[in-house]
Amino acid sequence: MGGSIGAAVVSTVATSGIERGTVGGFTDAFTVCAIAAAAGAAVALGLVPRGKPQMSGGPHVD
Repeated sequence: MGGSIGAAVVSTVATSGIERGTVGGFTDAFTVCAIAAAAGAAVALGLVPRGKPQMSGGPHVD
């Protein structure tokens, strides 16, 4: 679902520039993508725990 929402937002931003008769909308769309990627990276750095995962001794451990 996130991919379809992202594609819709980027397409809308790019189309706004095309309606004005310039290609500036594509620059704005790439900027939106870069900001979203940076925000996603920052969130991932905050959510992913550091260190090596501990083995739990579950049924799939050899």
